[in-house]
Amino acid sequence: MKLVATTNIPTPLVVKIPVAVAVHVPQEFSTFAHDEERSGTDWHIDLGKAQTDGLMRLLNAMFERVIVVDDVNAVPQAGADVRAVLEPAVEEYAFVTPRDAGSPFYAVSIKYRINVYTPDGRLADSWGFTGYGTAPSQGIASDEPLTQATALALRDAGAKLAVEFRDQAIVRGLLPESAVPDTPVLPPIGIPAATDAPAPPAVQQPETNPAEPAEESTEGADETRQESKQPDPVVPESLV
Repeated sequence: MKLVATTNIPTPLVVKIPVAVAVHVPQEFSTFAHDEERSGTDWHIDLGKAQTDGLMRLLNAMFERVIVVDDVNAVPQAGADVRAVLEPAVEEYAFVTPRDAGSPFYAVSIKYRINVYTPDGRLADSWGFTGYGTAPSQGIASDEPLTQATALALRDAGAKLAVEFRDQAIVRGLLPESAVPDTPVLPPIGIPAATDAPAPPAVQQPETNPAEPAEESTEGADETRQESKQPDPVVPESLV
């Protein structure tokens, strides 16, 4: 059975990281397909175009400038202001059918890894993340629910990339000192941005004249002083 993954990853509402990055999309990523034989069925699931389009849409929303390069060592031709080269990879695509799990759902998981290279082509770090998706079974048809579960897994992976990537140590090295790594996500149009909650109003104290203290307060203080005053200790004559 042949399936072509589709996804509609919306542009994330995030504040752009103010740096330029290069992106190298390997051919094995842009043409990735999962082939598997299970229970007498041959599965062919094409993910390459959907995940490549989704990744580029996300990166262009996350960074100030994104340049596509043919190789991780091709940064000099991209510009001197490029801070790093990002290279995506698929580590695993897996799915479970209702027959496998004994439940009326199809489930998909996709493991990704983003390798980060320095401008001179040295591997600096990498970050792995996984997208998950499920879709209910639709009778004897299996292509439509599996396609839906795959699309949801791609969307979930994209959300994790957009939200969590800037918090990773590999991204902190890309950010200039003036940038704030945990810049909040912008709300949709029409919803006001969250701001710091205003300080609670100061508790109003009753006004008193310092020259004329309240009588009740004075009496209470006098009683307190009388109660706290202790008689002088008696020293036995034998100790004098």
